[in-house]
Amino acid sequence: MHPQLELLIMLHDVDLLLKELENANRARQESDFGFVISRHEEVAAAKGQIEQQLDSDLLQEYRRLETRYGRAVAPVVGGVCYGCFMRLPTDISVSKQRNEELFRCINCGRYLYWVAKQPNSATGDSQEAPSSRKRRRTGRS
Repeated sequence: MHPQLELLIMLHDVDLLLKELENANRARQESDFGFVISRHEEVAAAKGQIEQQLDSDLLQEYRRLETRYGRAVAPVVGGVCYGCFMRLPTDISVSKQRNEELFRCINCGRYLYWVAKQPNSATGDSQEAPSSRKRRRTGRS
């Protein structure tokens, strides 16, 4: 995986965790269930370390996208950006360098990362969109 992409994903995850920690209702619910997360300072420090490792241009663009959309990084599943739910062009979605390069959605501009297909637990087959499966023709009319 591209090192800067990996840092962007980590920063995205840390930002989401910080938002959850700042939400008072969420903190109260978690404490009711027995989860106490009082390490806000440690998470903020980790965010600072990640930001220092990112290229300044990437960090600036990440912050702009986060301000605009709330999430600056989106997964791609089945050739679809899960930030805006638009199908990506074929040359991007079939690229062999998927997570080795930084790609951005041509529609929303979010940074993209590809998620490996998960096998279906019941059959062992890879999950595909139903429309991409071929039907078997029978000889009947």
